[in-house]
Parts: sequence; structure tokens; C-alpha cells
Amino acid sequence: MIQYLVDNSKNLKEIFTNLKIPAPSLIISSPPYFDILNYEDNKDQIGYGQNIYQDYLNDIVSIFQNCYEISSENSTFWLIIDTYRRDGETRTLPFDINSEFKRKYHTNSWKLKEVIIWDKEKNLPWNGTGKFKNQFEYILFFSKSEDFVFNIDSVREIDDLKKWWKTYPERYNPDGKAPSNIWQFTNPLRGWGNGKQNHLCPFPFPLVEKIISIATNPGDLVLDPFAGSGSVLAISELMDRNAIGIDINAKYYSLFKNEVQHGAKEYWEKRTKEINQNRQNILQFKKTNLKLRKLKSISNICSHLNTINDSEFIYLAIDNLNSKTINLLVVSNRIVDLTIENEKISDLLRQTKVKVDVNIINEKTAKSEFKGITLYKYKYDRFYSYTTTTRIKNIVTRKASDCFTYFYTDISVKIE
Repeated sequence: MIQYLVDNSKNLKEIFTNLKIPAPSLIISSPPYFDILNYEDNKDQIGYGQNIYQDYLNDIVSIFQNCYEISSENSTFWLIIDTYRRDGETRTLPFDINSEFKRKYHTNSWKLKEVIIWDKEKNLPWNGTGKFKNQFEYILFFSKSEDFVFNIDSVREIDDLKKWWKTYPERYNPDGKAPSNIWQFTNPLRGWGNGKQNHLCPFPFPLVEKIISIATNPGDLVLDPFAGSGSVLAISELMDRNAIGIDINAKYYSLFKNEVQHGAKEYWEKRTKEINQNRQNILQFKKTNLKLRKLKSISNICSHLNTINDSEFIYLAIDNLNSKTINLLVVSNRIVDLTIENEKISDLLRQTKVKVDVNIINEKTAKSEFKGITLYKYKYDRFYSYTTTTRIKNIVTRKASDCFTYFYTDISVKIE
């Protein structure tokens, strides 16, 4: 269900009561910024023409408090808003709104959980003395209670992993990298395909998608009390959410129906393919990350065992598939000290979350048990890329002069 209502958000409670609209799980809003922009000369608009800042603030806070009162107990509120300058002084509008929640409603209002910086990447070339070009806005993330939807795993990425992830796999979540509190999305300054920006402050579709992904589940209701171009409604519909949008300007409803919905569909067709590809990439990364964690653990344990035994051995690491356990076999015909309980190894195993079972196996048994297995040869300091493949008979029987500077495993990883 998607509804764009041409009405005044001051009537929010009456609208929800009269239309019997259920409680929303998510509110996304970017209200007018005080007496800055004129939206179609509408006499009922909030902000423009309100010369007294406190009057404007009272109206905005009242509407958002009404959103609080009609929303579900696990709801969140994402306020996208900026500071503004008046009489040579910057006014901290986002934080003034939060202060008003506390001053007027104490604990019975929205709780600020996080402040996100939206880096718009491109911006209009307006600047002046003591004023830089404004390239970011604030996203204030509020919750109604401590029990709220926060699907952070749904927006993990691996595209910008640092170059050293292969050598420190234990520092990276196998499910991908969680977003920081700085988001980069370019504002759609040229509208939705007609070469014009028909709404003064349109939301970029990817920004709306990210918030909806984090803060809702399919079937939830999303509310935008200042719907404007209707980006929130358009993306909600494509993501199988319900949505209600309210705006006093009928012109923006026409824009929503004639342009924004069509633009959103074009965006979503492309984006769906990207999402599916990202899921596949993360799945592959998760498998590779676990392999690297095992290989790093084995590499360090092998080096450690060589040191405490004052000798070098042939090591076979046999993977326990679909598990965080790996078996390390020391190929030796004599007694070996297999103690691995030292601080460095313990810390590494705790970080990698890998369990290593260490045992001794004699050469004859090794040749018999692993006769048909392809083994991958790794240097201790390059556990992320095998050097070549070999067979157990070539290792144990021939005992090449450099065989002790490697460990051998059935795990295949080659990252350059």
C-alpha cells in the first residue's frame, strides 16, 4: 500500500485516525529549513514566512512528536536536516530540534542514537566570507525504545576493503564491512530524467534505500510527513514496504506520479542486479575470509612449533569443511612438543575464531592416508597465496631442501 496524501502534516493524528492507518515502523523526513526556501508560495507551509525561529521550531517539533506518538514501539526516526545561516551566524537546527524534544517531552520522546554525515559529493557553488561550500548534511537517527529494527547486515559491502585485508583477515567481518557514520550519496541535481530539478531538495534513491534496508522489514509501514518529491514512497513500494507520504503541495504529488515513480523503477531494475551480485561477492568473501583465518592460524602455529622444538617439521593442515576447525598434523617419526598455549597464539586464535587440533603422524601413515590428495604449498609469510601444488609422496619421500620452509594443506587460496 502506497499513499501520497495532499494534506498538512499538522493534521497527522487526525489523518491516521480517520483513514485507520496502522502504526508506522519508520519515519524518514527532511522538513523545510526555517525561512530559507519557498515551496510553491503555499500559505500553509512551515518555515518560509515564519520570521520567529521559535515558532517554526515549535511547529516542526510538534509534528515529529506526533510521529512518535502514532508510531510502533520498535520504530525509528531518521531526520535528514542541515544547519543554516542567518544574520551572519550559523544556527544548529538539527541539534535545536533534539534539544526541544528533551525540553518539552523529557524522556517521552525520540532518543538520539547516532549522528550520520551525508557527504553529498557534489554541491552548489555557493560560498562567501566565513562560509565554505556546503557539501554535507546531517542524518539524525532516533529510536522510540531500545528494541528497534537495525538490519546492519543488509547493507554490508566489500567493495572498499583495505589492501591489507588478506594479511589480517581476523580484523574483517566475514559478512562484509559495516557502514560507517559517513555516507556518500550524490544529490540528484538534474531530477529524474527530464533534465530539470523540479523539487528543491530531492532525496537520492540510494540514500532512501539504505535507510529502509537498515530500519525496516518487508511489509513494514514507512511514513514521510514532508513527502515532497516522494522518493521515500517510490523506493518503499519497490522494496515491498508500505508507505504513507503527506505534503501540502499538490504539484509535488503530480511530480511523484509522473516522474519520480518512473525514475525509481529504472533505478531499482539496475540496483536489484547490483544487490544480487553483492550478495554473491559477500558469500565468496566469507568463504575466503574463513580460509585465510585458518591459514594464518596454521602459519603462526607452525612457526611456533619449530621454535619450541628447536627443529623444523613437515606440516599437513587438513581442512574440516564447513567448520571453523582445522587439523594440523606434524609429520614426524619422533616425539614432538605440541604445546601451543602461549599468549601470542591464544590471542590469534581468539581473533580468528579458529580451532586448531594438533597431532603427530608418522611418515608412513601420512603417505598412506593422503596418497590421492592435492596439497597446496604455502610459505609461512605468504599464507594468502599458495606457490604450487604437490603430492604427499613428493614431500615425505624426496624431502627437498626447502620443504621445511613451507606448510602443506588442502585449502586453495591465491590472492596476489
